[in-house]
Amino acid sequence: MIFSVHIPKTAGTSFRRALEERFGSRLALYYGVKDPKTTEGLRVPREEVPAAAARLAEQGYEVLHGHYPLRLVAPLITDASAQVWTWLRDPVDRTISQFDFYRERPLELKALAGRVKAGEFDLDDFAKIKGVRDLQTRYLKGFALSQLAFVGIVEQFELGLALLFGDRAPELKRRYNATDQRSRADADQRTRIAELNARDMQLYAEGLRLFVDRLAAASDVSAPERPTAAGSTLVKRLMRKVA
Repeated sequence: MIFSVHIPKTAGTSFRRALEERFGSRLALYYGVKDPKTTEGLRVPREEVPAAAARLAEQGYEVLHGHYPLRLVAPLITDASAQVWTWLRDPVDRTISQFDFYRERPLELKALAGRVKAGEFDLDDFAKIKGVRDLQTRYLKGFALSQLAFVGIVEQFELGLALLFGDRAPELKRRYNATDQRSRADADQRTRIAELNARDMQLYAEGLRLFVDRLAAASDVSAPERPTAAGSTLVKRLMRKVA
């Protein structure tokens, strides 16, 4: 079983689309017990997820992708160098993207998103929230990046797909889950956000070095064409046409 860890706002939705192309019905998803995207057999309380995930292979699944910390499935991982995939993103950009996403999307399942949409937090206040800070480090806690089978870099998404899948890398038509609202952070704000995410900054730097080293060790890796970004504006246009 491959465990694909989708850290929020690290191109995980686009990667899910790539996994759907590559694995089809052999892909299982976990986004929490109440999220409709979660595969039926995984809609269980958090403490029961490891037992439910342990049954996926016999049910014909090969990959589990979604929002879950790696330590949740640690008992099922016998060889992280063959079983674990994830993506990292510049921690400042990831934080800003999460803030913008919460402002824009109707996420009824997330109380924090509702408070952001209500204007209770500006970007600086949002970045200080404990649950937002060093999120990438917390999702991967207990494992060194060098132990993992694949660590992609969001800013080099297409190249990462090529490194992971080779000639069979899916070519996406567009980027998914992009946001229309883009907060402008000045240099001082970016510095403050970076300081609040010191562990993630270190992790990201390590991930960049690892990505470059693995690219150098690979042969004939070429990235597919980069798709144009598409956020909710496209969805809204299509909705108007249908209406």
